[in-house]
Amino acid sequence: MPADVPEPPPAAREAPAHSRADGADLILAALDHLRGISPAGVGTLGTPTLTRQKESLREWARGLGLLLNASGLVSRLERGGQEHDWFREGDRVFKVTRDGIFGLAPGMDLALVSSDMDARRFQLWEATPIEYLERLLLQNELVPGLNRLEGVIDQGDDLAIVTSQPRFDIVPVTLAEIDAWFAAQGFQKVTPCGYYRAEDNLGVFDAHAKNLVRFEDTLIPFDVIPCRPAGGFLQFIADTMAAGHSVAAVRTVSTSPRSP
Repeated sequence: MPADVPEPPPAAREAPAHSRADGADLILAALDHLRGISPAGVGTLGTPTLTRQKESLREWARGLGLLLNASGLVSRLERGGQEHDWFREGDRVFKVTRDGIFGLAPGMDLALVSSDMDARRFQLWEATPIEYLERLLLQNELVPGLNRLEGVIDQGDDLAIVTSQPRFDIVPVTLAEIDAWFAAQGFQKVTPCGYYRAEDNLGVFDAHAKNLVRFEDTLIPFDVIPCRPAGGFLQFIADTMAAGHSVAAVRTVSTSPRSP
């Protein structure tokens, strides 16, 4: 994956050759920019529409020389999981979002069921660029310096976000080890692969054995889905924990109808 990004020409740069030292700060800078988009292109909930977020992120990246040329990357990419393609370079792994999808974000859905069943269902929705960057930022709170923002690939009608992480040797971990690690960090388990810490209102989901690795004497949650639950979702977690229940997560790639 890229290491320190060379000086950009006026248009898109070729694939980065090394990782940006300021890549962690760029995540917050990009997020602040998107959060500050004027209300002219907002959705029904006051959040910028998906199209508006992509357009604004593309222009922000262009202004900082962070637009990357996909032609230098395509031949190096390997198929990853649901969210990313990736490649290795030096001591880092570079991840590229795929198919205009920016990972998943946890939340609540309401289902029509019989009266003797709880109609609230925990879902993993398709995330927006804002939610994706928030996820990277929260991952960096769990593991300082884990993620760096390398740039954005302009794909015409769409875009991809390029990030990098340190390269870790894959040492398998067990569910019991994952449970113990999160418990040591002050989390309570709320789903088979989800944990919640009331102290700072931090939820971490999709924390299964493929998304954590052992590094020396600790675990690194390198591809989990962290969030700050709010509203009905937060209340649902509180009610579930108070009742001593767990939550069954329904994984989906297209449940949430995003505004264009």
